[in-house]
Amino acid sequence: MQNVVGVRIKFMREQAGLTQRELAKKMNIGISTMSQYENGDRTPNVDMQRKFAQFFGVSLDFLAGLTDDRTQRPERLDREPAPPDPAFLEALECLEGMSGEALETALRCLQAIKALDDAKGGDGKTLIFEKNA
Repeated sequence: MQNVVGVRIKFMREQAGLTQRELAKKMNIGISTMSQYENGDRTPNVDMQRKFAQFFGVSLDFLAGLTDDRTQRPERLDREPAPPDPAFLEALECLEGMSGEALETALRCLQAIKALDDAKGGDGKTLIFEKNA
């Protein structure tokens, strides 16, 4: 089987105008390891594949050859992840320690609220749907 990951790494490296030595240094790996990846003598583990995908701004699916679409891009390594929404954290705190039955009730309530939110029209007004008897 062809080493798709290595072929994609080489392709993206060349597109970026980098030598194997330059990319190896940026990825904090040895030049021989970089060469082995590109030649198919060695396959990077999942963590290393994730680093390559993040470095080049592509998805793991693209790197693995599962898609040719590079538009699904994870956040790059040089960006800080967005902090969690305070309301989300507060909701998690409220759910902590609830019984299974209480969690199921809370989930049903959240699903109903989401359904109402999804039913809002473009003008912000809630659309009313009647259930057939």
